[in-house]
Amino acid sequence: MLFTASVVFSAAGAMIALYAGTSVSRVAVGEGSYKTTVPPLVALVAQHPFITLALSLGAVFGASFVRHIKGVNVVALFGMATVLGILFAPALFVAQLSAGMGGTFSASPIRDAFILSVVGFGGLTTYALFTRKDFSYLGGALTMGIFVVLGASILNIFLGSSAFGLAISSVGVLLFGAYVLYDTSRLLHSDDEQDAVGGAIRLYLDFINIFLALLRILSARRD
Repeated sequence: MLFTASVVFSAAGAMIALYAGTSVSRVAVGEGSYKTTVPPLVALVAQHPFITLALSLGAVFGASFVRHIKGVNVVALFGMATVLGILFAPALFVAQLSAGMGGTFSASPIRDAFILSVVGFGGLTTYALFTRKDFSYLGGALTMGIFVVLGASILNIFLGSSAFGLAISSVGVLLFGAYVLYDTSRLLHSDDEQDAVGGAIRLYLDFINIFLALLRILSARRD
C-alpha cells in the first residue's frame, strides 16, 4: 500500500509541474504546426540539471535516513515521491512533445511506458512472492550493473548518440527488473528488512527507473 501510494504522490507531483502556471507561460516549443507551452516549473527544473540531481539524491537519502522513525518515515516517503515526481516532469514533457511532433516508437509514450511498467513490475513481484526463491545472489552483479549503466550514461553525455542511449535504456529495463526480484526477495527472506517504508522506497525506485527507461525507448524517434 505504501508503494502504491508513493506512485500516486509522484504522479500528483508531476501533474503539478506539468500544469501549474501554464496559462501565464510565454515560452513555446515545437516544430511546424505543433506548438506547446512550456510550464514554468518544468522550465525551471530543466535549466538546472545539477541542482535537480542534488535534490533527487537528497530526497532519496533523506527518506532512507528517517525510515525507522514512526510517523516521520511515512511523511518522508510521500514527500520524496512528490519531489521526484516534480523533478521527473521535464522527461514527461519532452516525451509528450516528441510524440506530438510524430515519428516516435509510440504515439502515447507516457501511457504505454506506464502500462508496461505496471505489467512488468507486477509480473516480477508476483513471481518472487509465489515462488519465494532467494535472489540475494544477484546483489553483486546488480551493483556492478549499476556502475556500468552510470558510466555509460556519463559517456553518452559527451557522445550524444541516440542509438547508444537506447541501448543504455534497454539495459536499464533489464537491470531494474532484476532489482525488483532482488528487493522483493530481500523483504521475504532477510530478518533485518522488516521496515515497510524502507521496502517501499526500494520498490518505488525500481518501478520509477523501469518507467523512465521505457519512456526513453518509446519516445525515441523511429529514424
